[in-house]
Amino acid sequence: MIVSETTVGGSGTAPAGATSDHAPGSGFDPQALQPEPGLKATLAHWFLSHIPTVLRLMRRFWPIARVPLIGLTFVTRYDDVQEVLANDRAFPVPFGEKVKELNGGPNFVLGMEDGPDYWRIQKAVMQVFRREDIAAIVTPMAARQATAIVAAAGGRLDAIEGLITRVPTLICEDYYGITLQPEQRVPFSQWTFAMSMYMFADPFNDPKLRAPAVAGAAGVRAVIDASIAAAKRVPPAGDTVLARMLPTGSQAGGGLSDEAIRTYLVGMVAGFVPTNTMAAGNILDIMLDRPEFLARAQAAARAGDDDLLERCLFEASRFKPINPGPFRVCGEDYELAAGTARATRIRKGEILLASTQSAMFDERRVTDPWRFDPDRAATDYMLFGHGLHWCLGVFIARAEITQTLKALLLKENLRRAEGEAGKLTHLGSFPQHLVVTYAG
Repeated sequence: MIVSETTVGGSGTAPAGATSDHAPGSGFDPQALQPEPGLKATLAHWFLSHIPTVLRLMRRFWPIARVPLIGLTFVTRYDDVQEVLANDRAFPVPFGEKVKELNGGPNFVLGMEDGPDYWRIQKAVMQVFRREDIAAIVTPMAARQATAIVAAAGGRLDAIEGLITRVPTLICEDYYGITLQPEQRVPFSQWTFAMSMYMFADPFNDPKLRAPAVAGAAGVRAVIDASIAAAKRVPPAGDTVLARMLPTGSQAGGGLSDEAIRTYLVGMVAGFVPTNTMAAGNILDIMLDRPEFLARAQAAARAGDDDLLERCLFEASRFKPINPGPFRVCGEDYELAAGTARATRIRKGEILLASTQSAMFDERRVTDPWRFDPDRAATDYMLFGHGLHWCLGVFIARAEITQTLKALLLKENLRRAEGEAGKLTHLGSFPQHLVVTYAG
């Protein structure tokens, strides 16, 4: 994938992602996230370019497919994908040790198995990331930020780095309570991309992905540690998540240790900025390719129907989700799809890709899956996973993405910029640049 060079701020500033020797994230090289040219990169590009067709053939002829060349077992039918993701004992998440490494401390729900610790931490997180915040804080905050960005851009905007990644980064400041300097915002988002790739998209433990993830995580931890220290010196005036977790805050139990606060914030940041960038970037890209998708979403935005708009956006996401599906490692020998003709014995240690993307197009369970239908049943979707590790921040994510894209969709004549600038480019696996033009 191709990535363009960008700068932060005005003339004389460092390239995006660059840091001084003593700055948070020093040693982080964003270019280390780019795939090395060669057969592996070529095959991965081909697979991702043809993934709907490949998955459709797998569902039909080889629904539980061991692919020795890449060492993965693909699970592609709806029922089987849900069986894998619902069975945390047989198919645990494989990235717990990576989560602890990047947190610099305890595990977090992203990497935990079912048990008392999982539910204790989940409860604590939900006490500070409150459901009522979505309507009261996150929705108006995202709308205000996105509207200002789109208005200031003057009809030409890098919709990824300048909007889709920028808004969740700003929410990390204004809602989470993390203090970032303006020149840190782009590097901060790139650090989280590196962390996400290493934790969630690296089942074979590629050492090339570890170095930028470790450097990026050090940067994120340093920013969060500094934010905690500053908030303890001078209690924040506003109602932020960080303020709620301080000893004088509203978190049940009289506050948390600095290590626990950092763990929760690192985990929620790593699951927020990268995922929302990937989801919203892919939604915009597919809508620009499918005029009928774009027209439906724009009509909802202009009618002020945020509920319909959200459903349009995430129906579009079904056609280009954040990834083919999550990885799992078989924790014990297990017969998948037992009692069916496709029953397969999965061996302990076997790495699976439970393809939620494929499952959402399985005609056996999803009605007319190739039709764009914002009114389809909720059970047709696995965009945010399934089972124990269904996305903890799903409601915040949906609200932020909806309001961010709404600001753009309200504009007339929204289209890709001419030439290379209008093509989606990536940093590693994450959308990085896509320039759009608009009027109004």
